[in-house]
Amino acid sequence: MGFWGTYVVGCSDRPLMELEALTPSADRVRWQRRGGEGWQVVQIHRGPDGWDSASLPAAWERVLISIVEQTGRPVLAAVVLDSDGAQLVGHSPRAGRWGGWLGLDRIIMHLDSDAAPYAHEDENCEWQVDEGEEYQHRIGEAKQRLYEVGPPAHLAAPLAVRWANEAGYTPTCSAVESAMDNDDVFVEDQFFRFLGAMGLPELVDTKP
Repeated sequence: MGFWGTYVVGCSDRPLMELEALTPSADRVRWQRRGGEGWQVVQIHRGPDGWDSASLPAAWERVLISIVEQTGRPVLAAVVLDSDGAQLVGHSPRAGRWGGWLGLDRIIMHLDSDAAPYAHEDENCEWQVDEGEEYQHRIGEAKQRLYEVGPPAHLAAPLAVRWANEAGYTPTCSAVESAMDNDDVFVEDQFFRFLGAMGLPELVDTKP
């Protein structure tokens, strides 16, 4: 069973979970990590409230806006679905919102029911999955809808770099795009490689 929930990455002199926006999720924190310059990440199991909204962009992003307002620094979240893929959402004081994806192909059926292939039972009572032309058309349309919320890696990478610049780091678009495109068995591993490509300091385990 993979992880379902949200990673929130922010910069604050206080623990992130003491911020007003995150205190309602405190009982769902599995672990947290800290790094240099005040950077922190928390793993919130099945949260914050509304994290799994079918309507994107989701209303829960107000939590991220509140963190920006409280800290004056950029904030980043990864909404993880079964450890297979994640929606990236960043907010910052000047640039505002940006979005992207890690492993979208592996989670698209969780995000849009139209992207699910049809299954039928054949004459031998065995289930067959139809992934033909009609399915490819439906999944293409689903991707286009999701790309309106967060574009593919080659378009999201410059937005991520702008976020990182505002956070005080100078990654290259090529390194960030590569990290977003390079699928891992567990998307959590890919996410932390992505943070490294963005230039953020290494985040070390602490007790919640």
